[in-house]
Amino acid sequence: PELSFRERRTTGIVRDRLAALGLTPLPCPTETGAFALLRGGRPGRTVLLRADIDALPIVEESGEPFTSEVQGRMHACGHDAHVAMMLAAARLLAARAEDLPGSYLFVFQPAEEIISGARAMLDGGLLDGPPGPSRHGGVEAPAAAIGLHIFSQLASGSIAARPGLQWAGADAFEVRFTGPGGHGGMMGRFGNVIAAQSFLVERLESVVEGLEHEGTRCHVVAGLVESDGAFNVVPRRVRVQGGIRSLTADLREESLDRLRGLLLETETEFGVSAELDLRHRTIPLVNDAAATATVLEVARAAAGPDAVIELPAPMTVSDDMAEFLDRIPGCYFVLGAAPPGAAPPPAHHAPDFRIDEAAMPLGVSVLAGAAVALARQPA
Repeated sequence: PELSFRERRTTGIVRDRLAALGLTPLPCPTETGAFALLRGGRPGRTVLLRADIDALPIVEESGEPFTSEVQGRMHACGHDAHVAMMLAAARLLAARAEDLPGSYLFVFQPAEEIISGARAMLDGGLLDGPPGPSRHGGVEAPAAAIGLHIFSQLASGSIAARPGLQWAGADAFEVRFTGPGGHGGMMGRFGNVIAAQSFLVERLESVVEGLEHEGTRCHVVAGLVESDGAFNVVPRRVRVQGGIRSLTADLREESLDRLRGLLLETETEFGVSAELDLRHRTIPLVNDAAATATVLEVARAAAGPDAVIELPAPMTVSDDMAEFLDRIPGCYFVLGAAPPGAAPPPAHHAPDFRIDEAAMPLGVSVLAGAAVALARQPA
């Protein structure tokens, strides 16, 4: 497992596998990640297929025989499964290339976990320029985009998606409190950065209170609090990292305005300074209705109608596949992979995260089948 923008070994494996399958490598604007082309033998549209490749800074406690051998790094969100399924889909399509309509662009994206890799690829020109030998291997720009995310808490072998708004946008923030510091036996409330961060974290929910869209409330959480204090030392500095999940642009602005107001209140209350840094962000993920209908139709044929779920409301998870779907109509679907016998199923981003690998062939079938179905559709 390798962290965001450090996926060098993973990149090497992916590029070697794609080359062995006969795909044409294309210029990749990021140091890690891969971009490759498979041409079909019949007329049709170009489809982009995307998988993310990075891991998380978590010590693995899954008990799997392939538990991470690198201390403090773990595939705690299934991106290793995404890579495996996308490579398998490439192999499946490459074996039938002469009979396939259109062309297929495979994107293996770095740094999804810090919601930065998609934007880095796009800002670097991944999809820019007119068709020609120097861009997209001379094929037309992609007319559709698809990808999948495995989900450990949905019944194994099920497929889920939602046309329109499916997942929230996200802002990863860091707040840095600074105060005078001092002796733990002498300092009180004023100037105390530890007390200030406690006040902030306790009131974070007020940032999104009453903010909802299509029945789903916006979400905020703190995930890291760090200082250099001790039992008898009140430090000068504390930092708090967290994230706000918002469902529309207006709700994002409202929640960020409320966060800034809460920081001003904290500064005044405790006599400390607070600096806000918006570190990373991605937009809400919106599925194209027609592409989603195609993906779910393929899923029903592959898994049966009872295994396909249309999600009833948006979720407050985020994924920067949203950046690709903002440029290209498409669908990001969910593959259920709850491990058998696990009650409750292990959560994503937790040390005991694991999946039912038996679901993965279905993910490959739907990826490949939907890509062909989208390529076959008229312009």
